[in-house]
Amino acid sequence: MDPSQTKTYLEEQPLGVDRGLQPLRIIGVCDWSGELMFLMQWKGCDQADLVPAKVANIRWPELVISFYEQRIEFKDASDHEDTMDLDSDNGYETTSSPSKERSSKA
Repeated sequence: MDPSQTKTYLEEQPLGVDRGLQPLRIIGVCDWSGELMFLMQWKGCDQADLVPAKVANIRWPELVISFYEQRIEFKDASDHEDTMDLDSDNGYETTSSPSKERSSKA
């Protein structure tokens, strides 16, 4: 099979969602041509598939929430208050640039 036939063959293969497989876990997330995709591992299957986040969010919301909860990091506001400035032009809170921090410490 030449490479163009292989690509066509792989594109025609049904993904885990279309094969009726149940998800085991989300392995990762990526931006695939501007669309958020989850790399899903399936129960009883060694092959992982990319699944559009739109599909995963609707079909397995608990799994998606769990994936993000495992990776989120909360920081105590007092830990970084001194490095935050209020941008007077737009009211957004921004992190100080390294040069600004150096000059304010001198």
